[in-house]
Amino acid sequence: MTIRRFAALVLAVMLCLGVNGVFAEQENEAYQQVLERAQMALGNNLRLKNVLERAAAGENITVALIGGSITEGAGAANYSECYAMRVGDGLRERFGENISVINAGVGGTPSTFGWIRYARDVEARVPETDPDGLPDIVFIEFSVNDWGEPTNHQCYESMVKAILEQPNHPAVILVFAVFKNGWNLQDDLKKVGQAYDLMMVSIRDGAYPAMDDLWTKAEWFSDDYHPTSLGHQVMADCILGTIDAAVAAPTAEQDIDLDVKPAFGLGYMKLRRIFASDKDLDEIALQRGSFNRDDQGSYRNYPVGRVCGQNFSHTALADNDPLSFTATFSKLMIGWRTANGFGSAEVLIDGKVVRTLTVPSGSWGQTEVTLVLNDKETAEHTVEIRMAEDSLKKQFTITCMAFAE
Repeated sequence: MTIRRFAALVLAVMLCLGVNGVFAEQENEAYQQVLERAQMALGNNLRLKNVLERAAAGENITVALIGGSITEGAGAANYSECYAMRVGDGLRERFGENISVINAGVGGTPSTFGWIRYARDVEARVPETDPDGLPDIVFIEFSVNDWGEPTNHQCYESMVKAILEQPNHPAVILVFAVFKNGWNLQDDLKKVGQAYDLMMVSIRDGAYPAMDDLWTKAEWFSDDYHPTSLGHQVMADCILGTIDAAVAAPTAEQDIDLDVKPAFGLGYMKLRRIFASDKDLDEIALQRGSFNRDDQGSYRNYPVGRVCGQNFSHTALADNDPLSFTATFSKLMIGWRTANGFGSAEVLIDGKVVRTLTVPSGSWGQTEVTLVLNDKETAEHTVEIRMAEDSLKKQFTITCMAFAE
């Protein structure tokens, strides 16, 4: 099937399906304006059309979504009503049942942690039936999670660029969710989408102006942060409407230009991740010390399961032998569990304490990622993590670590 015939087919499907149903009258003009406002950018549509044409021709493709609690499905009455699943349902209605969906949303976490776990929570979950073994469309939603993120959006951009460089030429779509007070980080993160000419969908631009017109905030939000099932449905409709518009638009003449000036920086594209279940820890001479237990209470959610699997945990009854490893890097990140009652841990690099990790107030067990080293020069370093003096008899869990040259 040619791209032109494919676009005609999609238009016919759109006319048959109409808007993906919040209102009984699916041609509601005000709601159509919501969907149109959400189309921040259609982007270069060549990759998207190629993927969806393959799906329409019967090929197995994989759609992945990575983000925070909204992507995970928080606020929806049940998981099937979250925007991630509804986007998958809408794509299957339009382009065929041979589309698999991976939801890698994890609550309370920024793109820093998302990029560390991307290979584990996205790539490793691609079905064996997918011919290239990689996701074909990736939605990235961290616009309400990345405030205070320690790499100044470099992890976000590194993730985007690295996915775009995958050999199967996937489409990347940026989704900008919104809080009840109208806040998100789209004004910053859209710079990444503009640099690589990506599709961008803004829920703040699309749905938020309709508050107290088409719906109230109480109807749209379940709390200060998460959409209700209605809000999730509107998010899905905004995304699907933007995809419909991109498919109906003329096809880009050439692929995305990846040889462009970065918006923020690409210092984290090639990460060496460290998980407790890794088989090659001898390469970095990792010694677990008294961080030799597995915290079974670490965060779990429905789409991912136990986040990051086994971990490096120090129990209240353990000695204070440091976890240590030696590697060559310029940047080092540590993901650690912020649970009430946990103690503090010191991070030493080459024998010097560079950071103390202390659980912030109001924590509920989510993983926080701390950038403990950000040097301009790459060098061999020895890292040690030990309990602080006032926390020798307390628990502390390292979820994962990562470094980059």
